[in-house]
Amino acid sequence: MKILFISLGCDKNLVDTEVMLGLLASRGYEMTDDERQADIIVINTCCFIHDAKEESIQNILEMAEYKKSGQVKVLIVTGCLAQRYRQEILDEIPEVDEVLGRRHMIRFRCGRPSIGRRAGHYTFDLNALPVSGAKRLVTTGGHFAYLKIAEGCDKHCTYCIIPKIRGNFRSVPMERLIKEAKELAEQGVKELILVAQETTLYGKDLYGEKCLHRLDGRVMQDCGNPLDPN
Repeated sequence: MKILFISLGCDKNLVDTEVMLGLLASRGYEMTDDERQADIIVINTCCFIHDAKEESIQNILEMAEYKKSGQVKVLIVTGCLAQRYRQEILDEIPEVDEVLGRRHMIRFRCGRPSIGRRAGHYTFDLNALPVSGAKRLVTTGGHFAYLKIAEGCDKHCTYCIIPKIRGNFRSVPMERLIKEAKELAEQGVKELILVAQETTLYGKDLYGEKCLHRLDGRVMQDCGNPLDPN
């Protein structure tokens, strides 16, 4: 089966998409960038600002047309819009088979009737993040990649929806990040861009102090300095 991924929004969302791509590729699924060839379409959405919300909804509606024609067997919406408006999407867009919030990862397999609302004979499981075990499928061209070092935010600013969608600030353990950085370097990545909602707070929740400088040093030391093209 062929799967099309549409990733919208920020670079952190793109990392989530790459994790899902890697997981599915490890299970033998074929990726496509042509919606006319896709059996399954997954849209990783954003809703940080109004324009992002509109873009996500428009993409869902456009892909729903392929579901109507019978060309696409399964249409799944995930990401931030899915976290915030799950029931509204299910109620308003009947072509959508499942809506998975930010705290879930998708795993597909053929088999018995799905636990999803309208997913036909395709089956997928929900697994709480974080998910490890499969290498990310990098989509940024190979020479650089994003490394997401934390999730969420504790600030709860009145103008920002991020804490309600992505939860409170949670650092990714350093050893896990080092392992991921090594795997990316082995794939030929020369430049790692560290991303989070607030990168400077990295490690405070896990180690009792800000540890971004320690993480940088470990990446340089353990990965053979991926920032050095030589």
